[in-house]
Amino acid sequence: MNRPTVLRAAVAIGSLVIGAVHLRLYLTAYRDVPIENLGRSFVLNAIAATFAAVIVLVVASRWANLVPLIVANAALVAFGLSRTDRGILGFTEQGWTPTPDAAVAVLAEIVTAVLCVMALASHHTKTATDPPAS
Repeated sequence: MNRPTVLRAAVAIGSLVIGAVHLRLYLTAYRDVPIENLGRSFVLNAIAATFAAVIVLVVASRWANLVPLIVANAALVAFGLSRTDRGILGFTEQGWTPTPDAAVAVLAEIVTAVLCVMALASHHTKTATDPPAS
């Protein structure tokens, strides 16, 4: 197993923060919402974010960075949809409620997504500048 780089470790930490915040949101705010799949989506996000963190740490491949990137972007899209008139899964929310967890989640998702793109670009640049194999 390759030793994780600082950037891969940062992506994994960001992904774990996303998962932890969504698990906290489930336990403190969305567990008892009468829309059955809403609570489940927060638990699913926590599981997916944890899985993404493990993948980034264990698999030393540029494609591994796509897993947390997808999780972060999916969470951002879901957050955005939940703030529309139509909502997501029939649920709407306004502003940064619940405070401060909504803001922490969005910040973690944005930072993680940026770190994933940086890791993808870094891996691509490194591969492009390496001398060709003989």
